[in-house]
Amino acid sequence: MSKVTFHGLPAWIGAVQSPTICEWWDRDPEHVNWDRSLLYKVNLSMTPSAAIAGRIKVSQIEVDDYTGSGGRTTIGPLWPSGTSIGACWLSETYLDSLGDRARPVVPNGSHGHKHEFMTFQYFEGEQQNRRFYGFQANLLQVQGHLSLVEIWHPGTGSGSAKPAGTWWLDLAADADPNTPPLTPHKPAALFLDANTVRNLTMFEPKIPPYKGSFAFPF
Repeated sequence: MSKVTFHGLPAWIGAVQSPTICEWWDRDPEHVNWDRSLLYKVNLSMTPSAAIAGRIKVSQIEVDDYTGSGGRTTIGPLWPSGTSIGACWLSETYLDSLGDRARPVVPNGSHGHKHEFMTFQYFEGEQQNRRFYGFQANLLQVQGHLSLVEIWHPGTGSGSAKPAGTWWLDLAADADPNTPPLTPHKPAALFLDANTVRNLTMFEPKIPPYKGSFAFPF
């Protein structure tokens, strides 16, 4: 089974090296005195869609696709006309390669849990080509194969915000089978299939926190 996990970080572009390669801060550069040693470098063309097309290996994926191409990254996607402030969803492998420079994967100022800023993309096995988004959820009751679940908009699950709504879901079909199942009345992580999320009318987490939310890309 081949799976890539992505973590959403806020991004402020600090340098552009090519149509797809850029360097960025994960916090407002004014707050770090424009320290260029804190810049991340990423190639916005090293994405899941590139791996599916066979242009790169899955192990080479650095970043999720641009939101207009089914991913969650909102910087770029091409320079010089790309967006300079937004979200950069880095692959976990690439984030780990940064070593001690890696920042916490819950953006400063947010009110969400780590899993609310995560997404999975499968490339092989039974879940091949499926994408799952992370949410904070609470299982209320079960009737047959359906579960009544309340779900928070991503980035709001650890604060005082109320759930975005309550839905009946077939978790065996709609949720990531490799994530621990929900326990009734104990809010926890739930990763839902992209097609399921489309029907819930959920919103993306605000990255950076002051940015407005918008519907999930498909």
